[in-house]
Amino acid sequence: MKYLIIVTSLLVAVSAEELFIPSADGSTSTNIPVKLNQESMHFMIAGDFGGWPPPFYTTPTQWTVAEAMGQAAEKLKPNFVLAMGDNFYFLGVQDTEDERFNKTFESVYTSPYLQVPWYPTMGNHDWHGNAHAQLDYSHVSKRWTYPWYYYTLDYTLTLSSTTMRIVMMDTTIQCGIDSKGVPINATVAEEQWAWVEQQLKDGQDFDYLVVVGHFPVLAAGNTGPTNECLFNRLQPLLNEYGVSAYIAGHEHNLQHLQDNTENSNVEYFVVGCSNFVTPRFPNADAPQFSSKFSWAEMTDLGGCYGRVEVTSTSMQMVFVQGRDGEDIYSYDVPPRPKQ
Repeated sequence: MKYLIIVTSLLVAVSAEELFIPSADGSTSTNIPVKLNQESMHFMIAGDFGGWPPPFYTTPTQWTVAEAMGQAAEKLKPNFVLAMGDNFYFLGVQDTEDERFNKTFESVYTSPYLQVPWYPTMGNHDWHGNAHAQLDYSHVSKRWTYPWYYYTLDYTLTLSSTTMRIVMMDTTIQCGIDSKGVPINATVAEEQWAWVEQQLKDGQDFDYLVVVGHFPVLAAGNTGPTNECLFNRLQPLLNEYGVSAYIAGHEHNLQHLQDNTENSNVEYFVVGCSNFVTPRFPNADAPQFSSKFSWAEMTDLGGCYGRVEVTSTSMQMVFVQGRDGEDIYSYDVPPRPKQ
């Protein structure tokens, strides 16, 4: 009980003041271009994988999912992993020497086939600690690749001339630690909004254009049916620029939702149960979207992860349960029409 009181007090204290966040400048790298001599590629999605505070560091669900990811990675040879935020429950990390990096991340995802770039975004729990330390850890780890709070990944598959841009957002900067819409730093939030729109505008020639953020825009679970902060400002941009998909975490389950807004072709995916599972969908029948799939089973503490195969003809999103590594849902997102 004493620990819970301390945690609650810290969360309130952090949420009550605007945090200092440096603005991007000319020396800030916010783009990672990668060319692969391949016809297709795979990547994985670990959602809200952040373990448990000391002295435990991990959860049985995290171990189960990590093992399933490693087994699948041996076959698929993924090129990278997306980390969807809430990377370290419940209070983030303190500095680059924090043992959480080792005990909740490095020593859990040990498969040699997961020693590929991990591209994180920040979740609300990460902002309760030293968020910038997660960026700095990129200089310590060979695979943790986090150049700035927001950044783009531009992948080109040279053998099939297939291209993908992934826009990595920090939705906590935009919408606040409580996700209600008050940014934790208003100046940097506006800078990020302008940056996001510019990335989408400049990304019109990509075959697949994907946006990633911790908070969902649409959600069938407890935080839905919409995150007003993102729904009012990001959702129109996703529609205007023909984004292929928006991928989120935060809700500890799997979801595939389709926006009911007229002329919207954006697919909305939630992958947030690589450490916890929350089997509640109170907004499953919300009028703002059509729910194509939802899953949150706690059998054997199995959890879930996502994997994606990108080819010239589709971007296939696959949901996988950690308990037995079985695929439980898949959906093919077609390439964007050529401009």
